Amino acid sequence: GGMGKTTLAMVLIKRVSHQFGAFCDIIDVRKIYGLHGPLVHKSKFYIKFLATNTIMICNLYNATKSMRSKLCRKRSLLILDNVDHVEQLEKIAVIRGLLGEGSRIFIISRDEHILKLYGVEAVYQVPLLNWANSLQLLCRKAFKFDHIIMSYYEELAHSILHYSNGLPLAL
Repeated sequence: GGMGKTTLAMVLIKRVSHQFGAFCDIIDVRKIYGLHGPLVHKSKFYIKFLATNTIMICNLYNATKSMRSKLCRKRSLLILDNVDHVEQLEKIAVIRGLLGEGSRIFIISRDEHILKLYGVEAVYQVPLLNWANSLQLLCRKAFKFDHIIMSYYEELAHSILHYSNGLPLAL
């Protein structure tokens, strides 16, 4: 946690979502699925993907069938953030081969094993920040400046970075 996976997804969304006929980003899949279960999870996904708020899903099979028939002709972008169980992906039941040509699915997870179990073709490992960038990020979040503003905070800032292994947002 704290590496910037979600932040990277947000940048990706801003840069490329306009290139797709259908776009859906479900931020914090784990929370939605955990609080509401697969039916609400699927409903939120369906509503966002098809840009409608008047959908009522009564069963997962019909929702999946309906969504596939509508999306098979569209170039789609799907971003699922904070996935922590393969079951969450299976319940959404979207397979890239059933989407329009040129469609992309991005799954963001802390657990690479989930991605492999689901059959993800390519995995991008988010690189850790170097020490200078980690310190700058900590200063921005803690002090609202790009640098340490008072010399007596310098030792504290370095201790925090050592403790968090260079991931200040993990705190």
